[in-house]
Amino acid sequence: MAGLMAAIYMGTDSGHGTGTGASHHPGLGGGTLPNCPHPSLSPTVKPSPLPATNAVAIWPPLAQTPLTPLTALRTVFINKKYPIINEDLLTTHPTPTQFTTTSVGYKCLTVLNTPAWWCTQGTTGGREAPVGHARKLFATSKTVFINGMNAGRFGDPYGNGTTAFPCLSTVTGASPNVYIGL
Repeated sequence: MAGLMAAIYMGTDSGHGTGTGASHHPGLGGGTLPNCPHPSLSPTVKPSPLPATNAVAIWPPLAQTPLTPLTALRTVFINKKYPIINEDLLTTHPTPTQFTTTSVGYKCLTVLNTPAWWCTQGTTGGREAPVGHARKLFATSKTVFINGMNAGRFGDPYGNGTTAFPCLSTVTGASPNVYIGL
């Protein structure tokens, strides 16, 4: 097996999501909201898990940028760039998608745009933060280490399916000439 290209801090991730907006109430979040008229960021909006929201929202490809500056702890470079290694945290992944939420009450019908992040489960009061969800590399290489950590490769995930790291993007910025096997 030839191996996969080494992940490096360049280019963008794959992005994720297949939709461009939808009705969240009624919809993934349940039926219509009872508190009419409701505010856009109503606490009665029920957030859904990111894998479900992924079908109706989009998180576009985003630069593979470290969350904090890399320091002298890194002693390895690939094509004059820092490699992305296991457990590296990257900048958060925001969503520009808007959903609609509907509330119904006595002589009241209100339909508003509500940000998709407000409708997605996350770590900020049970919802995704306005700045987005966390991205962390979960390296799949088992035998190649850089500075004592598993090396990242093309296609490695930036999430593990938990609420803390729900990102469904993968590494796409990778070295054109350095390959990492298992």
